[in-house]
Amino acid sequence: MLFSRQLHRRFLSKTTNIKHHQHQQWSQTVKQVTKSNFHESLNDLKTQIHNSDYIAISSKKTGIFSSPWKRFLPFIDTPETAYLKAKESAEKYQILQFSVCPFTLRTETASSNAKAVAYPYNFQLFPREEGYVVMPSYSFSCQTSCLTSMAREGFDFNECIYEGISYLSREQEYVGKHRAGSSVSDVQAVNSSATADAIYLEKIKSHVQRWRRFCENKIKETEDPLLRSLRKMILGGEMHGSRPCVNIDVCNERHVQLVQELVNEFYDDLVPLVIPHKGGGPKLVRVVLTSSKEDKNLFQTELRDLEEEQNKQVRGFREVIELISTSQKPIVTHNCLREFTFIHSKFLGPLPLALEEFSRSLHPVFPYVLDVNHLMKKIGPLKKATNISAAIAYMKRQFFVPLDMEIGLKGT
Repeated sequence: MLFSRQLHRRFLSKTTNIKHHQHQQWSQTVKQVTKSNFHESLNDLKTQIHNSDYIAISSKKTGIFSSPWKRFLPFIDTPETAYLKAKESAEKYQILQFSVCPFTLRTETASSNAKAVAYPYNFQLFPREEGYVVMPSYSFSCQTSCLTSMAREGFDFNECIYEGISYLSREQEYVGKHRAGSSVSDVQAVNSSATADAIYLEKIKSHVQRWRRFCENKIKETEDPLLRSLRKMILGGEMHGSRPCVNIDVCNERHVQLVQELVNEFYDDLVPLVIPHKGGGPKLVRVVLTSSKEDKNLFQTELRDLEEEQNKQVRGFREVIELISTSQKPIVTHNCLREFTFIHSKFLGPLPLALEEFSRSLHPVFPYVLDVNHLMKKIGPLKKATNISAAIAYMKRQFFVPLDMEIGLKGT
């Protein structure tokens, strides 16, 4: 019991950290982002990335080396072997914290030195099933050495688990949408040559025509309420917001395509929506009647905006990755192979089998990458430097240029 309480205090609390004071000082200058302030922070980060000259990234993971022996043989690896090691780790472990820091450089003036303005963010991440997309449960491995190191640095595991930002990779989002069906009609032409398709189309067309005539012909106010209810029950008429609609049951994706094709081909004032089951797959097609061409355009815009908002909720932290990618700004990191195998695995899609395929997949997303670790190895005197601090000390002694650093954020 005592051992259990010690573990609880060690791993799930900031207050027992021997570097707690340093952590508090650092927190005052870094924006700490969880799901409660994610969208607010995302808007600020978007502006700062747009105005930045380059972006530094780093992450905290639940593990680094998939096997102990692989840690001690990094210098004899071929690039292909190094990639396979990084790939195995990225598929096995999880990112719990992702740091993003856009830098804006300001040139020297008569009254001030050159200045670099930094906007540091720490994003707490935790994968979970959220939104309308049903995905398999997440699982990942942990290394005790990595968790211990994170705890000593003041990492709050409680906050990570309960307030961490979830996400889906690009491929997971695509699969989830395919399972659920898109709410906005985006249909390719379907050749209905089979007899069963023709019979089904004729049945649906007749039903839609009767419902449409019912909507267009105003019902007399003196009509008996019972007759009105029976008419509505038979025709299936309902309301989608303020617009009349009718629900059409479908059995499979083929029926969905046929209904959408029918509506788009024969009716200018109807909009088909796919309503999915909670477990995935289409449940029915809802056909909505609009009052005019302008109303139809307005309704379709509303649907696209709603779908985009849902997509943002589902993507979660991947919105940050997309912002960085879209900016096409240079990315600075330490050990980019390790960082970008994790990024590819968690936010883009499954890692390719070979290094060359990985490079081709990653380059369009992040075309400009600077690896500090690689630069240290290529600069002769820095080959003996064992860490970034030693490299910075050498650079200051040899190539010192006055440069002021300013933090453009207030930590939370």
